[in-house]
Amino acid sequence: MVTRSVRLFVVALFALGASAAFAHQTGPTATDTSPSPTALVRDIDSALTDPELRGGIQAVLVESLATGETWYERSPDILMLPASNQKLLTSAAALHLLGPDHRFETRVYSRAGALSKGRVHGDIVLKGGGDPFLDDEGIASLARQMRAKGVRSIDGGVIGDPSVFGEQGYGDGWAWDDMTYYYSVPVSGLNHRSNVMRLRAIPGKAVGARADVVVEPTNLYGTVVSLVRTAAKGVTPRLSVERRLGADHVVVRGHVPMGIPIGTSATVTVSVENPALYAATRLTQALREVGITVARDPRAGAASTRRWKALAEHRGETLTKVLARLNKPSDNLAAECLLRTLATARGKPGTVQNGRDEALAWYQSIGMQRRGIIMMDGSGLSRQNFVSARNLAILLRHMHRHPSAAAFRDSLPVAGVDGTLRNRMKDTPAAANCRAKTGYVSNVSSLSGYVSTAAGEPLMFVMLMNNHPCRNAGATAVQDRIVKALAAYGKPQ
Repeated sequence: MVTRSVRLFVVALFALGASAAFAHQTGPTATDTSPSPTALVRDIDSALTDPELRGGIQAVLVESLATGETWYERSPDILMLPASNQKLLTSAAALHLLGPDHRFETRVYSRAGALSKGRVHGDIVLKGGGDPFLDDEGIASLARQMRAKGVRSIDGGVIGDPSVFGEQGYGDGWAWDDMTYYYSVPVSGLNHRSNVMRLRAIPGKAVGARADVVVEPTNLYGTVVSLVRTAAKGVTPRLSVERRLGADHVVVRGHVPMGIPIGTSATVTVSVENPALYAATRLTQALREVGITVARDPRAGAASTRRWKALAEHRGETLTKVLARLNKPSDNLAAECLLRTLATARGKPGTVQNGRDEALAWYQSIGMQRRGIIMMDGSGLSRQNFVSARNLAILLRHMHRHPSAAAFRDSLPVAGVDGTLRNRMKDTPAAANCRAKTGYVSNVSSLSGYVSTAAGEPLMFVMLMNNHPCRNAGATAVQDRIVKALAAYGKPQ
C-alpha cells in the first residue's frame, strides 16, 4: 500500500484560494514548469512502477530538512536489506562515539631491555590496532624507525598480533563464494594492503609457454600456482584466480599476450586468509630492506605486550579521512574495523557483538526504533541485516544537525563526481548536488542521502529496494530518476 504525504501548506493554499505566493511550490505558472508537490508524488509513484522492479519491494521516504515535513513515503516501517546503506549506520555511530579526530595506531614492541648494542634478543611483536588502511608505506615507516633507533639485528622473528579484535574472520551471513575477492576479505585487528595481494602475470618467451606470476607486495607469503599461458601479441589478457577456502593456496588461470608492457592490465587481486601473518611477513621483508637482519620466519598470534617497550609506531589518518575512504568506494573492511573499534574505544573486547551493542544503544538514544533494525555486521555484506526506511531517515536527519555533520556528508559519494556515484546523474540537476550512499548485493539495491531542490531546499531521502529480479542497473535507473526529480523541483523555466 502506498501512503502519500504532501506539504501542509498545500492544504492551506486550497483553503485560502491563494496561489501567487507559493506558485513555485504548488503548481506551474507562466514562468515555472516544475511539478507541484502532488505532481512530484505522482512522478515518484510512476518511477516505482517501472517493470524492472516488478515482483520486488520498495521502501522510500523523502523529507524536507528545512521544515521536517514528509514529502513522500512508501512502506517506511518494513524491514529491508540495506546492502551498503549499512555503512551509513556504522559511519554515523563511529563519528559520534569515536570523534572525527580518532586515529588507528599500530606499534612494534620488544621485551623491555631486549635491545642491546643494536641487537634485539628474542622476538618483536607487530601489534595491530585495527587500522584497515595500513599500507606499504606504513610498514616501511616502522622499519625505518627501528633502524633509526639503532636496531641492526633481531634474534627472533616478527609476530603479527591481531588480538585487538579477537578471532579474525568473516561476518555472519557472508557468502562463502565471495571470500576470494577484495570486497569480502577476512577482518583482523592487524591488516595490510586491505588484506589483498596483487598478482601480475609476465608472459613467457613463446606462445603457449607458461607465464610467470609476480606477487605484490611480497612473494614470501602464501603459495601461488600459475596455470597462465602465453598468448599471441594483441590478444586481450584474461586472468582468473581461485583461493582454497581456509588457506593461502592460490591458483591463477588465464592467458597473457606476448609483448604486453609491465604495468598494464594483466593483473588480478586475491584476498589473503591470514592478514596478521601477511603483515608480519611484509614487515620482515621491510626490515631486511633497511639492513636489519631477522633470524626467524614471521608468524601470527596473540602476544602479551604488557611491560614491553614500543620500538616504533604508525598512526593512521583521522576518522574524517577514513570515512571518505570508506563511503566513497564503499570499503567493507573499513566499516567492519570501525564497528569493532566502537567496543575497544570503551575498553571492551573488539568483537562484533560488543561493537553492535554500543551502536544500537546510540541509535536508540537518537530516536531510532529498536524493532526497526537488525544489525549483523558493519558493512552490509551480510544478508542478515535489516533496517526500516524510517530508521535510516531518523539517522540522516540527526546527522544533518550533528556537530560532525560536514564530515559525515562529505564522506558520501557525489553524483556525477566521485565514488560509486561518479558515473550516475551526470549533466542533471542532481550532479554535484546529491550526496548519497549506494548499496548493492544480489537482488538488493539502495540509495540514501541528501539533495537540494532547485529552490535550495535541503532534502533527505531513503530508497531501499529488495527482491527485484532485474539487474542492478534497472534499479539504479529508477533511483536516479527519483533523485533527479527532487533536484529539479522548483526550477523556473
